[in-house]
Amino acid sequence: MADAYKRVPDENLWVPPFSDHELLQEFHFFDHWRVLVICMLLNRTTGQKVRKVLPRLFLLCPDAEATIKVPEEEIEELIRPLGLQNKRSKMINRMSEEYLSSDWTHVTQLHGIGKYAADAYAIFCSGRWKDVKPNDHKLVDYWRFLMDDKDARQSIIVQKPAIC
Repeated sequence: MADAYKRVPDENLWVPPFSDHELLQEFHFFDHWRVLVICMLLNRTTGQKVRKVLPRLFLLCPDAEATIKVPEEEIEELIRPLGLQNKRSKMINRMSEEYLSSDWTHVTQLHGIGKYAADAYAIFCSGRWKDVKPNDHKLVDYWRFLMDDKDARQSIIVQKPAIC
């Protein structure tokens, strides 16, 4: 379990810089649970399709606590256009339950979280982007933006919390 995937507090002060890539995770970095759900939805479908269902999904399920109270059938109905709605709704529900527990120390311990979601967590939630090497082409584009953009690197230095 790599340090890049270690659990960070939801109030983590890391603010990833916005890029021209406009990844969904860029707009939801402030809620780590949402970043993980977005990654689950992006598997085997396009960002364009996910963009269409996300507002309604996050109205119904604004956070992990609310999600575990919503019947899976309601989530399935909202995400049906993405396909795999039965599997996805079960994964989102179980991951949400586990996310709320204090038992996990690394994001990779959560149900349904593979390399793509773990890398996104490291990049958008913990700010440990230098410690990962993503494989997904969109995530790689954003990662390269961080690596190559002097202004992005400077914003990282300014925005990282001071260690006391």
